Amino acid sequence: MSEEVNGNRLIAKNAVALYLRMFVTMAISFYTSRVLLMALGVSDYGIRTVVAGVIVMISVLTGTLGNSTARFLTFALGRGNMNEMKLTFSTAFYIHLSLAILFFLVSETVGLWFVNTQLVIPEGRMVAANFVYQASVVGTVMGMTQNPYSTSITAHEKMGAFAYIQIFNSVLKLGITFIVLYSVMDHLILYSILILLLSIAFQIYYRLYCIKRFEECKLVWKFDKSLFKQMMWFSGWGMIGSLSLMGWQQGVAILINRFFGTLINAAVGVAQQVQGLLYAFTGNVNVAFRPQIIKSFAQGDYNRFNYLIAMGSKFSVFITILTTIPFYYNIGFLMDIWLDEVPKGAVEIFQILIISNFFNSFNPYLNVGIDASGKIKSKNIAQSILYLSFLILTYIILRISHSYIISYSFGIFTVPISTIIMSIILKKTIKEYKLKEFFFQTYIPLTLVAIGSVALAWFINSFSMYDWLKFILSAIVCTLFVSLTVLFFVLDKNSRFILIKYIKSKTHF
Repeated sequence: MSEEVNGNRLIAKNAVALYLRMFVTMAISFYTSRVLLMALGVSDYGIRTVVAGVIVMISVLTGTLGNSTARFLTFALGRGNMNEMKLTFSTAFYIHLSLAILFFLVSETVGLWFVNTQLVIPEGRMVAANFVYQASVVGTVMGMTQNPYSTSITAHEKMGAFAYIQIFNSVLKLGITFIVLYSVMDHLILYSILILLLSIAFQIYYRLYCIKRFEECKLVWKFDKSLFKQMMWFSGWGMIGSLSLMGWQQGVAILINRFFGTLINAAVGVAQQVQGLLYAFTGNVNVAFRPQIIKSFAQGDYNRFNYLIAMGSKFSVFITILTTIPFYYNIGFLMDIWLDEVPKGAVEIFQILIISNFFNSFNPYLNVGIDASGKIKSKNIAQSILYLSFLILTYIILRISHSYIISYSFGIFTVPISTIIMSIILKKTIKEYKLKEFFFQTYIPLTLVAIGSVALAWFINSFSMYDWLKFILSAIVCTLFVSLTVLFFVLDKNSRFILIKYIKSKTHF
């Protein structure tokens, strides 16, 4: 029991540290985006968004290998096997190094051809677009070899150590944006170079930290063929799922570029940045819960495994509702304050994306549950079919409607369908998973809470009053409504008792 309590405390500690970092970096990032849009202009901002998107599409291997490394390292840590951890880390590093070289070759051939011949780039900006692309390639190559070190931090649940360094990173990015704003050089080229140098500097720092703190991060000249096959099998199926997801997301961005040009890409870039910052709040919960879910599975503790998936989902959705509902109805005037020039379509696209945020908040923990088992083939095949089908349908909708709003709205349906698919696969993979409890005690109650908070926010915003007053009232009323309904109707008795006891201890009430 004490081990379980310590695990819960560690989740809470990591979540608090990550949220502290998130609040500060979010405020800085919002202002940085404003200055960056001023420095680059709408067209160059759109170029950066669509060109960097090509790299995201090509570098999908980074994420899948990172998940593979994190799963195997955390699994070994859960079993307390240091030799297995050393072998896992070194094998993972050599795999990442080999694929970084392969990625570089593909990027400088197929990727370069795609950027220069297939994207719609304004006349006279092809040189700048190529600078953005090359900086993205070098940064991604460095990032691929960095992945094993980053996953070691996650496996050891030392996320709090980087709260201050990430804040410092955000401050430096803001400084770079001001340098670009007042520079006489080409702003897009200069920004790409300076951001690349900053990224390399921080990656070097992270590596030195890991080598000093974690024994397994000191490379050994061993290559375990059996482990290599397991990791590549895991990564291979993960890559298929990730490629289909990125193919759908970036495919839609490229279709938007082909139909509407870089100005709408700029709107998408702004909307996705705001959406990404809000979704990062739930991502912090995921980072805090993920190692504990994998460790509980490795130890055969299925009661805790089910508990963590349910609680992670509840906290994730709870935070998503609190951080998105007030913004949904007020994002128009907030963007006017935030940006000198709001790109056409940014408000509408943002509103569509944060609806997806809500439904997507359930998925990370189901994903982690399947990843913990190592049996990810069925999940990735099903998701690939789903995402690629929706990409084809998006193209058809664009051809018929010529509306980017309708095409993005259509994409919302992929997320709840994906949740149903992953829930069924998790139940088939791990018989001990409690599927009915998840839907009747987590998914349906939280969906009803979200509907209620949307109705309240709509009611408040239907009155004639100052925009700021609407925003503040929406935030206060939704916070009270969501907090009370989740506390008394969504949390189980044990979780409610622990939370109330914690609040009393901190408030002395």
